[in-house]
Amino acid sequence: MSLRIKTVVDKFVEELKEALDADIQDRIMKEREMQSYIQEREREVAEREAAWKAELSRREVVSTSL
Repeated sequence: MSLRIKTVVDKFVEELKEALDADIQDRIMKEREMQSYIQEREREVAEREAAWKAELSRREVVSTSL
């Protein structure tokens, strides 16, 4: 009887470990996706900032020339 219980418990523990490992992998993937998303948004903001600064510089040059 106790061998049967041990087998059931061992199987449960193994399945729990597998479920936890899968959950951890999902969380790691989501974290990577979030980091990638953040980096892309930061890149877009930096590009907009650079374009804005370039436009501001052009306006300053034009207004100085006048």
